[in-house]
Amino acid sequence: MPKKMNPAVFGLTCLAVLTLVIRVPAQETPPEEKWKVSTELSYVVTGGNASTSSFSLGGRLSKTWDRNTVAFRTYVLKSNATTKNLQAVGSETDYEIIENKVEQLVAENYVLEGQYSRRLAKKLTGQAGASWDRNRFAGIAGRYILTAGIGYPVVETKRTTLKTEASATVTLRRYMGDRTTSFAGLRAVVSFEQKVNDKSSLTSLFVFDDNLKKTVDWRFDWTNAVSAPISKSLALKTSLRTLYTNFPALKAVPLVDTYGSPLGLFVYVPLKKVDLFFTNSIVISF
Repeated sequence: MPKKMNPAVFGLTCLAVLTLVIRVPAQETPPEEKWKVSTELSYVVTGGNASTSSFSLGGRLSKTWDRNTVAFRTYVLKSNATTKNLQAVGSETDYEIIENKVEQLVAENYVLEGQYSRRLAKKLTGQAGASWDRNRFAGIAGRYILTAGIGYPVVETKRTTLKTEASATVTLRRYMGDRTTSFAGLRAVVSFEQKVNDKSSLTSLFVFDDNLKKTVDWRFDWTNAVSAPISKSLALKTSLRTLYTNFPALKAVPLVDTYGSPLGLFVYVPLKKVDLFFTNSIVISF
């Protein structure tokens, strides 16, 4: 019969073995790169005879390890306008002013997207992603896009970067007041960054999408930006985003007669092809 082991000795032995098991892999495994996070925030308010408020929030989260990169991006834009309607109640010499405020949403845009990429060769990457966006005033109630393709860096220097991407897409799209449609498409992306110095930079991102089911239904999303540092973690950023839709959504417009009386009918007219967003924001990186 073997002698019983002292519980204290047994515990210390297990602890020593467990410590060795944990420490050995930790010494051999290189430290992983941390997540990179940046947030863009802009808020503008005006007051007086007419009041407006505009809020935008953008965020980017990314991480690179070995030959892999994963990135997520979000964007929110909301703008409200408040108008004041005045009425005088009483007589010309004795009256009371009644003020009615009418607030309405004049701009709304939401974007959520994620992408995974893996370097397949020295200058070739494979990638897959998914995105969702909503732009109410452009007629988009919801749009889901799946992408898969390749990327190739044309220029990669310390100060200049020029990258291109080509992808196949599958889109589910629903216009306001309409049913959901689906189609396959193609996407081309060109991204450019020029560093003016160690902190300031010029960037441009051009995304082109085409509908293979109806080739006239193409669009592009083009964002140009200039950023300058305030401190190590803060920067000022000015950007201009241009959305162009060659085949825009239709909007139902009530039909009235020559006297302005409603006829209970609607006509459908195309929305404008171009939407512009000019933003000054503070970028927080950590």
